[in-house]
Amino acid sequence: GKFSFLQEGLALLNQVQRKWVYLEPIFARGALPAQQQRFRNVDEEFRRTMGTIDMAKKVVAFADIPGIRDKLPQMAQQLDVCQRALSDFLEEKRSSFPRFYFLGDDDLLEILGQSKNPTVIQSHLKKLFAGIHKVKFGEGSRSIGAMQSMEQEVVEFDKAVGVTDQIENWLNDLNTCMTGTLTGQLARVQSGSVQGEFKVISSQILCLKEAISFTAAAESALKSGGAGAVKKLAGDVAGQLQRLAGSDYTGQTLLQLKKQALVLDFIHYVDVCQQLLAANCGSVTEWVWGRQLRYYGNQPDGGVAVAMAEASFQYSWEYQGNAPKLVYTPLTDKCYLTLTQGMALGYGGNPYGPAGTGKTETTKDLG
Repeated sequence: GKFSFLQEGLALLNQVQRKWVYLEPIFARGALPAQQQRFRNVDEEFRRTMGTIDMAKKVVAFADIPGIRDKLPQMAQQLDVCQRALSDFLEEKRSSFPRFYFLGDDDLLEILGQSKNPTVIQSHLKKLFAGIHKVKFGEGSRSIGAMQSMEQEVVEFDKAVGVTDQIENWLNDLNTCMTGTLTGQLARVQSGSVQGEFKVISSQILCLKEAISFTAAAESALKSGGAGAVKKLAGDVAGQLQRLAGSDYTGQTLLQLKKQALVLDFIHYVDVCQQLLAANCGSVTEWVWGRQLRYYGNQPDGGVAVAMAEASFQYSWEYQGNAPKLVYTPLTDKCYLTLTQGMALGYGGNPYGPAGTGKTETTKDLG
């Protein structure tokens, strides 16, 4: 009977030990006050049992520990209760702020337990917001006044975000402030009220403004004069590209990155004009124009619509930082076309091909 129990008991002790190792540092930080007493009782019993085993030095002595046959299942059951309570708590937090799904349990518990600690917040923020590398705190770390990309682009918020104990609430405020600030930047730059916009407006909004302007100009040309108007547009875009390429920002890394992003966009716009001319396109309803990725500003809700063929989406205003842009190739065009049509129909998509060909970057760039 003793050897039979040893086999079962040690297997159960191993399960208890694995759960204890996972839960102990979490409860040691003060998480889940309602379950603290329950875990403390199991913790004391587990430590006592392990201490007895350590002193005995012999495996068979495990079976002789008083009451061990009843204690082990009780410890396992109590740890299960603690683990379920922890899972429910984390799920509740993730439901209130879905970006928490990007964090593992340990990281999430750390940020929840230290919601006002700037160092902890900075270390996890880039996992929650793809383009935000860090944020700038106000006096006493009680508010956040700006976001910053990995390339040191600083975007000042229109309104400071207050940092409170309820981290999911102020992270939602940060998300709202991010979208509001970018929307405001676009409105100001389109109205022409910004002096030196290339230096003070974020790269993302500069590119978005040009995408909206090109879409509007191309559709105006197609509606008004057909090939002649498109040819004039191609010349204007090529002229803008030449002026941009000739500008010198040596030693100014951030401005150089902005310039590179815009240059790649304008090269694509020239290519689109050439496609329209080659197909003798004379209407906005023709396929050669409809298949392009198009941006429409001045929506009724103040947003931006992004369209491609039969698909149309609302621009999400997620800050992207200054990530290097992809060169727009015919294959990129096909990937975008396939993915957008799939999404419009309620499906997903997955580029397929050899490693290192840009599948992930293409999908991220479209997103």
